[in-house]
Amino acid sequence: MTKEQFSELFEAFKEDHAILGRRLHELSTNLRIGDLVAAKICADRLDREAGAHIGFEERCFYPALRPLLGDAEVERLLGEHRHGLRLVEELLKFREGATQDEAQRQRLIRQSEILESHIVECGELFGAMGRLPPEQQRALYRELLELRSRAPRWTDLESETKKGDA
Repeated sequence: MTKEQFSELFEAFKEDHAILGRRLHELSTNLRIGDLVAAKICADRLDREAGAHIGFEERCFYPALRPLLGDAEVERLLGEHRHGLRLVEELLKFREGATQDEAQRQRLIRQSEILESHIVECGELFGAMGRLPPEQQRALYRELLELRSRAPRWTDLESETKKGDA
């Protein structure tokens, strides 16, 4: 594998994380100031923009890293995705004019902070990426491009998986 081929996977992964990091920061900021309408708008953008990358991580990247990171670490990462998905789903259901009590708002903030930490920690996975065999890195890059071309919403990934299993 050439440095350029590794760089393509690395750069694509880094680009996705930069976008997701910005979206999560916007979402968390809106939750902290109590602007649930703006937080819902951010959640919708995150749902649209994160789907391909989350699908890539869950279906391709994490399984490839399992032998390097271990089951417990991969399960922790997947659990953080589930927290994020619940946050997005809950915010997408928010109706303008509805109110939330402070305990609910704090819970949403905690969920967004978990996902923000996840994005930061995923930077550590870049090193593990380089330990994968070159052919596997090329295959992963192709999988990421394929998912990007389909552009699934994050909230649709589970139903997509079930369709594929049927």
